[in-house]
Amino acid sequence: MPINPRTKGANGEREAAKWLQAAFKLEKCPERNLEQTRGGGFDLIGFPPFAWEVKRCQTISKRTWWLQATHSCNTKYHIPVVMFRANNKQWKFLVSAKYIGLKKGFIQLEIKEFVQWVHTVMEEHSL
Repeated sequence: MPINPRTKGANGEREAAKWLQAAFKLEKCPERNLEQTRGGGFDLIGFPPFAWEVKRCQTISKRTWWLQATHSCNTKYHIPVVMFRANNKQWKFLVSAKYIGLKKGFIQLEIKEFVQWVHTVMEEHSL
């Protein structure tokens, strides 16, 4: 029996939140943004300044996801991040290419580099 895409998405968001809490030793686990279906916004809340867009699917659509992430947050106050994982694979991350000196676009980071990047961003924001 096929899995309902909404159920898979919700499960992916919960899985991502638990991963973030463990990876960054957060006191409180980020939460699913249950208001996003009515008011828009990003998938997870509770880990500022990041605006999390979480994807759990076999078909990879990085450009579409990146556009969704950048449109769902106010980039003046939030840093968009796409966190995605295909079945039986590790999490991967899309962040703005401005961090490597480009004016637009995104770059993909693996887990180790992403964790280092988050720590750097948090230090810069004194979080």
